Amino acid sequence: MKRFIFALVMALLFFTLLNFVYCNLDRETFAYPVIFKFYIPVVLPNGIQSVPLPLGFVLLITFCLGMIAIALMEALPSLYKTLELRAKNKKIRELERELNVARQLAGVEKNKS
Repeated sequence: MKRFIFALVMALLFFTLLNFVYCNLDRETFAYPVIFKFYIPVVLPNGIQSVPLPLGFVLLITFCLGMIAIALMEALPSLYKTLELRAKNKKIRELERELNVARQLAGVEKNKS
């Protein structure tokens, strides 16, 4: 039920965002050139700037990267659970081996008595 509500809320937010972008869409705004400038005082005194990119392309790339980041953030807990489960299974196998060795030693001592 939680996932359904989450999906419903995300779909509503996504629809609202797309509706906002679509309503404000025109040639001047969506094709507005965006230039990214990177300036580090000591390392890059002149700075670096990107080629002019259309605003629509920047929004699309940002959205796609955000979707990938959300998917990765949701996958990380399951990855940690898998690693934890493997570590616990390894510990269980080690303890079972120790128990078998202890049983064998106890069995050998019972036979000698």
